[in-house]
Amino acid sequence: MTTQTNFLLLETRDTLHKWLSLVTGVIMIFYCFLNVVILNQITIGIIDAIFGLINLYFFRAAQLEKAKKWHTYMLTFSITAAVIYAFYFADLRAGSIYWFLVLPPLYCLLAGPKLGLFYTILLSIPALAILFIKSDTENFIPYRSVLNFVLAYFLSYAICYLYETQYAKSSLLLEKMAFQDPLTGAQNRHALRLFFDHFNKAAVDPFQEKEQEETRLLIIDIDHFKSVNDEFGHDVGDSVLIEMTELLHYCINNDHVYRIGGEEFLIVLNDYTQTQAFDFAETIRKTVENSIFRTHQQNIKITVSIGIAQLNKGQSFREFLRVADKNLYTAKNEGRNLVHYGSMSVTEAV
Repeated sequence: MTTQTNFLLLETRDTLHKWLSLVTGVIMIFYCFLNVVILNQITIGIIDAIFGLINLYFFRAAQLEKAKKWHTYMLTFSITAAVIYAFYFADLRAGSIYWFLVLPPLYCLLAGPKLGLFYTILLSIPALAILFIKSDTENFIPYRSVLNFVLAYFLSYAICYLYETQYAKSSLLLEKMAFQDPLTGAQNRHALRLFFDHFNKAAVDPFQEKEQEETRLLIIDIDHFKSVNDEFGHDVGDSVLIEMTELLHYCINNDHVYRIGGEEFLIVLNDYTQTQAFDFAETIRKTVENSIFRTHQQNIKITVSIGIAQLNKGQSFREFLRVADKNLYTAKNEGRNLVHYGSMSVTEAV
């Protein structure tokens, strides 16, 4: 699954988390009132109130775009704990067991298919244990009921799993149409904007080892590319762009290669220092310079100019491109076939 699909799925789960927090918060507050005022179940009512208020807090945090990753874990835990507690202390005839059928789809949607399956299997153990314990104490041995519950419980997960996997496949297909350059297979400008949006919205994650502070991007422009088209034709020029994309993918070994203009490419470098980014750009420049692009029975030699800019959180897409373009055009104005990053530059003028 590629970067854009992951971003879209994360946004979908964030939206689900927000509204699920509101719905479950309201439901738990309602059950708090029901248990305390009508059923005189004070303990269960207090637990419902605590989890309900926590979930309403998660909803408010999501509204303010201050949601953390642990909020999703806590939301899942609070709903699970409330269902188990209510089932354990309530009479079987109250029907609390039906709430277990809600949990497998919830796990699948919030945690993903694989982790959701693990949670689903894990929860089935205390659910069945409590069911058999209560069956003995209440003189009720529902063998067929247990079988129906188990089948319905896992079927609810299976349906959600099939939906999620099909959704991921559809998202991947739509992604190729919306975010992939049809000529080169590189990601396009729309994909880059999505990357920027995700980068700027990402909060500091307490479960993450470190925040990615050193994110830099390279803007790469093929020197005198118009001359290639004029001399050899656009078919040859297109083939050069395709081979250039393959070369960049080979150098970076990930999917963060974007075609943002006719002969302009962009590469994202995560956790690169200024010196490391400059050295990597130099490697690309030399690799291109020493390569021969063989296409349509022609041997083409090209060079590239590269501008480097650091990506800062909160920086707009337009502002970043302005800084990176400035460094790129400095490289071109100083003779092309050059890497420029502020005061750092290496040139092999052509």
